[in-house]
Amino acid sequence: MAALRAKKSLGQHFLRDRGVLEKILHAADLSADDRVLEIGAGDATLTTPLSRACGRLTALETDHRRVPRLRELFPAGGSVEIVDADILQFDLGTLAPQQPLKCVSNLPYNIATAVLDRLLARRGMFSLLVLMFQQEVGRRLVAAPGDAAYGSLSLATQYRAEAALVCAVPRRAFSPPPAVESAVVRLVPRPEPLLSPERERTFEHLLRAGFAYRRKTFVNSAAIAARPLDPGALLDGLLSLGLTERARAEEIPLEGFLRLATLLTPSMV
Repeated sequence: MAALRAKKSLGQHFLRDRGVLEKILHAADLSADDRVLEIGAGDATLTTPLSRACGRLTALETDHRRVPRLRELFPAGGSVEIVDADILQFDLGTLAPQQPLKCVSNLPYNIATAVLDRLLARRGMFSLLVLMFQQEVGRRLVAAPGDAAYGSLSLATQYRAEAALVCAVPRRAFSPPPAVESAVVRLVPRPEPLLSPERERTFEHLLRAGFAYRRKTFVNSAAIAARPLDPGALLDGLLSLGLTERARAEEIPLEGFLRLATLLTPSMV
């Protein structure tokens, strides 16, 4: 069968570096008891070692050209199921009987954050995610206060999972090489929410308001956001954290936002 060319429209860049593959597998810590979801099987570079390391693998592939070859490599009835599907349309609920699963994938960068949001929204379904991102996005996911990459994506992710950088990945590790550097991130989803539903909504509001205008103080940014916060209540909350009216949202750790959400929920406008 003739080799298929990568489709730019699908964000296809196939990992070729054995060292990076080994780091991904090590981070996934797989055993015969694990059930794994792979998003984007591609040419099976990652699918093959995953299939050898876990008990059951469900591999999604949205490029219809590649599905027949994948099904030749992994015939029906074995431990690998090849599914012709787009992860953004695929019903994750069909995997519920297998949970908890692990997800190990080289994600298409044009949909990576949307995919991550879908995975983390299925609380209890995944015990571990090991995912490849554009390096800039990977840094934002794991960033801490004081880091230029720290922002609402950092906090929204870390609210739902513990995130850590596994490794940076150079462009030459792929064929064809992407235009950007990449990074592998390991995420351990939190089994239970850190806040009640009402306080969680306040937390999300705080993120939108606090990072709406990054150059402004938290109080000033929140006062002119699309949905403003009560500046007096917010200032009282900041003072209770040992901060001042000059504090910016990017200085405040996750624990601080959780505390603010708890304090401000009764005071929301």
